[in-house]
Amino acid sequence: MPDGSDGLEALQALIDRSTRTATASVAESIAFPDRQMTAAELVAFWRDARMMAMATVGPKGQPHLAPVHSEIDGTTLRLVIYDDTVRRLDLRTNPRVAFTTWKDGAAAIVYGKAREVPGSLRDARPGRSGHPRKVVTIEVALTRIYAMRAPERSAAPAGDAPS
Repeated sequence: MPDGSDGLEALQALIDRSTRTATASVAESIAFPDRQMTAAELVAFWRDARMMAMATVGPKGQPHLAPVHSEIDGTTLRLVIYDDTVRRLDLRTNPRVAFTTWKDGAAAIVYGKAREVPGSLRDARPGRSGHPRKVVTIEVALTRIYAMRAPERSAAPAGDAPS
């Protein structure tokens, strides 16, 4: 996955804009300078994450959450999903999506608008049943990002400092 400086600059600009326009609640818990990840930190964190939770909304407003793998490239996420998933059906009526992943006190929440890459439908390995399956590539244009580093750990918890 490319990591060109243009992609990192665009990603950093989106992180900065998201932080500036965060609601008070988000600003108090995630989007503040001491905890805010840089674009380079977010890319490394996202790459190291094994799974992300992807949220979509169905045609009747019902939420759907599923684990996925995705790659980040600048302000775009790419992922591959099976062609017969609820996610794919959801995206046909509502392209707005959200993803989150976390580890050891660090977390990232990203929002965007998804689209199926035309012509990307292709064969995949059979499922457990042995039936053939197909996958499709999805690209997500990121619109908002909140990514926070793990909190700094002090040598002694508050109140336990030596006198």
